[in-house]
Amino acid sequence: MTGVALSCASGTLIADDQEGVWWSISPYIWLMDTKLDLQWRDAAAVGTEIKFKDALDNLDAALQINVEGGKGRWSAFADVIYVKLSDDVGEGAFTLDTKNKQLFLDAGVGFWPGGAGSPLGLYGGVRYAEFDNTYELKLQGNEIRRRRDTSGYYDALLGARYRFDLSERWSILTRGDVSFGESDGSFQLQALAAYTVGKRQMNRIVFGYRYRDAEFDDADLKSEYAFYGFLAGFNFRF
Repeated sequence: MTGVALSCASGTLIADDQEGVWWSISPYIWLMDTKLDLQWRDAAAVGTEIKFKDALDNLDAALQINVEGGKGRWSAFADVIYVKLSDDVGEGAFTLDTKNKQLFLDAGVGFWPGGAGSPLGLYGGVRYAEFDNTYELKLQGNEIRRRRDTSGYYDALLGARYRFDLSERWSILTRGDVSFGESDGSFQLQALAAYTVGKRQMNRIVFGYRYRDAEFDDADLKSEYAFYGFLAGFNFRF
């Protein structure tokens, strides 16, 4: 399985001292490398690493976005990473076509102890991970065997985020969270630099680094993923 993600900055940026309803929308790109370790029935792990530039050749579709809205000290958010990849391997008469879909969804509520726009935010909710893989064995272009594997995992999600203001326009956004439940657990760390733009200084350019580690059990197969890489995007606030 391969991971490529264009995703959203999800250390939500909101207007300071805003008393009414506010919204934050952040599309972004995550130049994500993927490390995968597989373990079958407690046997020694088999590992592989897939670079973003290599996976990009097989990318069919990607959708990644973070949306959050709230009022006062409370907010609700959804962060979506969807990736679809395909590849053809083999030479001669026999070929193997692979199609891989990955969906990662974080959804929940946020709480701002100091009110909207304050540096510290806490959040909790659900983290969902889904893997959908299809394999087609072909002989001279004709399908002779097909196999499809799907798996989904629901976890409880807990996290915190903090903003360090460096100047009127520059700030550092940090975030860390953990999840646990149907998977064997995951954790995520993120640090982004944010530069405020626009006449009203309501929008921001963001860039930095994100790391996520997650483990899954599927019968006798245990898989551990590490997703990491540079992240950049644009945050709209209104």
